[in-house]
Amino acid sequence: QFCSDMYHAPFSHSSPVLASLPPDIDPSQAGWPMKGKQFSSALGHGTGFFMDTPEFLFPLLGETAAGYYMQSGAAAAERLGEVRGARMNGAHMTVFPTLSFLPGINTLRVWHPRGPDEIEIWAWTLVDKTAPA
Repeated sequence: QFCSDMYHAPFSHSSPVLASLPPDIDPSQAGWPMKGKQFSSALGHGTGFFMDTPEFLFPLLGETAAGYYMQSGAAAAERLGEVRGARMNGAHMTVFPTLSFLPGINTLRVWHPRGPDEIEIWAWTLVDKTAPA
């Protein structure tokens, strides 16, 4: 799911998203982006990301967190250009064989195989020191 599998999110994650909506958000307002890009390499690397503007975050995250993402997206667009800085959202990426990250929620994971039926996952969360509490 970290390598070109954007379409699983609306099906696999809808229930927890709806359950964690801010109290003032009507569940009918929560929606998933539909337009995106995917890439996979013959060497095992891959990525996918949505190309919609990040307004879809407001009903999912609430005004404070979504506003922060919108402002940081504007600063990123200034540095990287409109497409890379403000329109690539909900990304997931894998550098084969064991490094994956979700930049939209600032998590990094390394997958350690421990045998045929076992895997150990090391996960980190990155927090911007300027993010609202």
